[in-house]
Amino acid sequence: MTDEHFSQRKVTDDYAPEQARIKLASFFEGHPSALEAVQRLNRTQACVLAALLDSKSITTSGYTIPADYGVKRASAVIHSLEKEYSFPISSRRVETESDVGNKTMQSLFFITLEDQERLKTEPEVVFKERYDSACRKKESQAQKEMRRLVKEYGEEAVLELLKKAANDEAGPDSNAG
Repeated sequence: MTDEHFSQRKVTDDYAPEQARIKLASFFEGHPSALEAVQRLNRTQACVLAALLDSKSITTSGYTIPADYGVKRASAVIHSLEKEYSFPISSRRVETESDVGNKTMQSLFFITLEDQERLKTEPEVVFKERYDSACRKKESQAQKEMRRLVKEYGEEAVLELLKKAANDEAGPDSNAG
């Protein structure tokens, strides 16, 4: 099948919100914290997650890459499932053509079979690992930014800014004047 002839279905064609929630409740049966997380998902997130846990792939609607479903603002939906709820979603970049004919890269999202199995048997462990990893990444990014600030302003100036921040003082307004 060529890209021009590939048509995507909407995830809600096969995963209506009510059906998606039933599938998710069944998938996470016996895991209260996972069930609680699923209950907090909005309708789109629930539909997408149910599809991903059924080994389906998702991309942003309107692109011609082979995916099971197209979802409006798929990257934003996936981002929230990963960052807010710690679901292990994988992606790969696929070359496609934009609506104006230029070559572009688009993400295809999925949950690996290994991650599906782990989510089914030990979702709490998966969530904790993902959360801890995100915290380590955030800390690493903060350290990088601190090194940049020390290099740019010097250690004393950064320590002074840090003291002000710790005391919740407003720093000088750089836009004033």
